[in-house]
Amino acid sequence: MNLVVSSITMVDLTNKEAKRISFSPKKNLLTSTRNHLGKSVIMKSIYYTLGAEVYYPNPIKRLNLLTYIDFSLNAHLYRVARLKNTFVLYCDGVFDGCYQSVGDFEERLCEIFDLEIDLVSKDRDGTIIKCPPAFYYMPYYVDQENGWAVNSSSFDKMAQFDLPQRKNSYFFHLGVLDNSYVEISKRCKANKKRIDELAKEIDRYRMVIETLQAGLNAIQMSFDTASLERAISSRQQEIKRILEELTQTRSALLKAEDDLIQLTHEKELLSKYIKKKVPNEDFVSGETIECPRCGMVFEQVLTQRLEKIYLRESLLEDYTVAAEGQKRLEKQIVKLKRKFEAKQQGLKDFEKELTADREAYNTYVKSKATNQLLKEYGDQISYNSSEIDRLRKDSAEINQRLSVYTQEREQVNTVYQGNLTRLLAGLDIPSDQVETESEPGTHLSASGAYGPRCKIAQMLAFVETQHSTAPDLITFPMVIDSPNVLEQDDEHLESIIRTLLTWDKTSNQIIVASIQGRNMASTIDDVKIITLDNPQNHLFDSAEYAEYEAEIAEIFTQF
Repeated sequence: MNLVVSSITMVDLTNKEAKRISFSPKKNLLTSTRNHLGKSVIMKSIYYTLGAEVYYPNPIKRLNLLTYIDFSLNAHLYRVARLKNTFVLYCDGVFDGCYQSVGDFEERLCEIFDLEIDLVSKDRDGTIIKCPPAFYYMPYYVDQENGWAVNSSSFDKMAQFDLPQRKNSYFFHLGVLDNSYVEISKRCKANKKRIDELAKEIDRYRMVIETLQAGLNAIQMSFDTASLERAISSRQQEIKRILEELTQTRSALLKAEDDLIQLTHEKELLSKYIKKKVPNEDFVSGETIECPRCGMVFEQVLTQRLEKIYLRESLLEDYTVAAEGQKRLEKQIVKLKRKFEAKQQGLKDFEKELTADREAYNTYVKSKATNQLLKEYGDQISYNSSEIDRLRKDSAEINQRLSVYTQEREQVNTVYQGNLTRLLAGLDIPSDQVETESEPGTHLSASGAYGPRCKIAQMLAFVETQHSTAPDLITFPMVIDSPNVLEQDDEHLESIIRTLLTWDKTSNQIIVASIQGRNMASTIDDVKIITLDNPQNHLFDSAEYAEYEAEIAEIFTQF
């Protein structure tokens, strides 16, 4: 079933200018008397409106551009409008929906085209995703700037898939591959990757087991774990008791040392006062004082002498007491220091014994843990081995299914190769200029002006192969912009254009843009020649906007 474009309308909303081009359902030549009249913009806009990303020139990128396209498919008339990345769809004149992104619109296109292409993206997980609309149109479009090179890329933003995946998309169009192939192919690759990972893991486990086993063989001992645990517990309790005694002894020692310091200080003060000379005082004789208790009368000088004698005796007595206390504290301190040192040595002995017991116990624990690790690693090796067997069995079943796809792919490619060889010869390309074997989507390496002719031969060979191998699948118009590139001489350029405009192997609509070939095209039946006569670098026109203003306004209100 062929999708046929009847017209493309482009609107500059800011300046209120527009351009509409109508196409024949068969062959079309878009031409002009000189360059820079907008042929490439028109060609790019066809598949851009249908969701592909194209290489617009900067002046067009700056426009507030609305495009809409009318096409027929399966006895239905569709209109698709695009404004930036928003799409509006009509079916048979009835509004069908507004889609806010290319991805949303692509879901609807899958239903309309009855075609879905899933490919594996280049992300780390190799996610299977639905390809963007550009992959529907890729085999049918050649862009002027980027489509004629050896590694051609007529659409932009397709790098999320690598080249093998892009080539696989061609075989979806040929009816060879489907989404089931993508799923099982990815599963087969995932199985292989997982098998390699599990095998490497088994090798690592075996190396660790060998090392651990060597360590265990070097340790020949038996353990009474209950006795070790009791000994460890007993020594821990004894260490706790000694620590408490050390604390008490230290406190008593500190107190005795503090008391000693205080007594020493007091002794020094007493000694200072005892040795201090009291100056002689002149006492006045004859002065008397009466005792209040007995009534006896004494001389004043006698009272003063008694006080001096009493004070000296009291200081000597205090000095004697302090000296005795100092000796006693010194003896006590020596005793406490000996006790403290003995406790410290006992603590060290117990800690040493506890360390030895713990080392022995830890050795046992480690050996027990090592045995457990050996068991776990052995179990893991067993699991990995069984998982490898399961994956290999699954891969064997997958490979049987993939072999069916491979066989069909080879058969279809044989048909394609025959068509390509015939077309290369028809376009005067020597057989020694290109590879003898290739697949659809493979870039042919050809020198100079052979390149564009190879590209045309590939495109026509593809649509002819599709017509014979998958006649029920959708096909799209062949949109070919400026085949007069890379110094094509007039003879070969005419051969290319004639081949395209006389193509009768399939019923695909063909739209060719070329500044040359108008005279030749006029001699071929059923070719519509569309000649642009607008001013240079000014494709749009205000009169055409006025003509379609009501239609444009109605579409614009749906966004």
